[in-house]
Amino acid sequence: MNMPMLGTSGVARRSILAGGVGGLAALAVGAAPGFAAHDAAAGPWPGGSDTPAECAHAWMSTIYDVVWPEGLTPPNASRVYAYCAIAMYEAAAPVLELRSLAGQLTGLGALPKPPPGRVDVPCMLAASVAAVAAALFANGAAASKALLATTYDGQVAARVDAGVPGVVIRRSLAHGRRVGEALLPWIAADGHSSVVGRAYVPPVGPDKWVPTPPNFGRAIEPYWSEVRPMVLRDPAEVVPQDHVPYSEVAGSEFHQQAMLTYETGLALTDEQRAIARFWTDNPLLSGLPSGHWMLATQQFCQQHDLPLASALEAYARLGVALHDAFLNCWTWKYRLNLLRPVTYVRRHIDPTWNTWVNTPQFPEFTSGHSVASRAASTVLTELLGSAPYVDDSHRVRNMAARSFTSFTHAADEAAQSRIYGGIHYSMGIELGKLQGDAVGALVLDRLHTRR
Repeated sequence: MNMPMLGTSGVARRSILAGGVGGLAALAVGAAPGFAAHDAAAGPWPGGSDTPAECAHAWMSTIYDVVWPEGLTPPNASRVYAYCAIAMYEAAAPVLELRSLAGQLTGLGALPKPPPGRVDVPCMLAASVAAVAAALFANGAAASKALLATTYDGQVAARVDAGVPGVVIRRSLAHGRRVGEALLPWIAADGHSSVVGRAYVPPVGPDKWVPTPPNFGRAIEPYWSEVRPMVLRDPAEVVPQDHVPYSEVAGSEFHQQAMLTYETGLALTDEQRAIARFWTDNPLLSGLPSGHWMLATQQFCQQHDLPLASALEAYARLGVALHDAFLNCWTWKYRLNLLRPVTYVRRHIDPTWNTWVNTPQFPEFTSGHSVASRAASTVLTELLGSAPYVDDSHRVRNMAARSFTSFTHAADEAAQSRIYGGIHYSMGIELGKLQGDAVGALVLDRLHTRR
């Protein structure tokens, strides 16, 4: 999924990490026939408004390919994807006649407007997302920074090759950079820096979460509830329905919940194992669940030949939904601190049982895949409709593509995969789906991208 260079003849590599576009002085500035008239008008360079969405898709692939090796946690990855999607959207929104998210997202104020004269949409969004990604991965690996720079350079070179005059490119990159830099103080103030790495002592009790095999690792993001929401009024605004009362008595509702997960795991079919693997999306195997949904959206847009404006809307709205879904889910996970099925089963049913998928190191209730996937499907269905698509997100892992009749179909399979993996009770999945629906509905109610 790494984006190849798109022909960089005549363009020296310019790292956005340095924060400047001085190298653009070397770009050709000769006017094409009719250029003066074009430049005198406002709006996108001719062809800019209907530019194929590949410029946005390439950036999302690059962010995915950076998130994966950086080993981010699930909620932190959703944060990164959301900010990068917002950066692309806000750079291009004014000239694509989309509504700014300023004043709609918590704490986000007015952003710079495009300058007079013609502007190039792909250059604007490239400079904006490159500035934001550089800040998000400021402490990232050299390879991650190089990939971001390569994508930026390739996209600028592609616009040169397309005949966009140098003056338009410079103007557009400068505007995109201003938008990205204007987003950075808002991003830095979201509370993330204060929650990372803090010591955590989980509560103790027979029903409480403890580190799980085989890793027995530390709790992942126990303080994520302190991160600023995008559109939720409070991280805990959506309250999941209560799980069944904890009990160790054989035949009790809680015991039956554990037995269902246990017995399902003992009798998995090849198809169920394939589903569990396809949706595993842990930091070692992929760009995490939020990245999987970003790639699914990319593939839907490509397969249905959707224009750039639709793709940017989809990424931005999806990013906000995933961000707040993980935030809401993590808030309740650590308020309730319910033990995982593998812990209950080994204590009370079968001490030798192993799950098909390694249990992640955070509490059970509710299922993050369920909450996030249904929030995603709610938002995407409202925007893009209910249509089939093929998800080939794990091609690089040599996994077969899967076909879905709709986003809801995919979301429900993602949720069910966690039963097959052995890492959730059915109540965590079913009530998580309802929780995700509610988060998605609030995003639809509070976030508007059409003027």
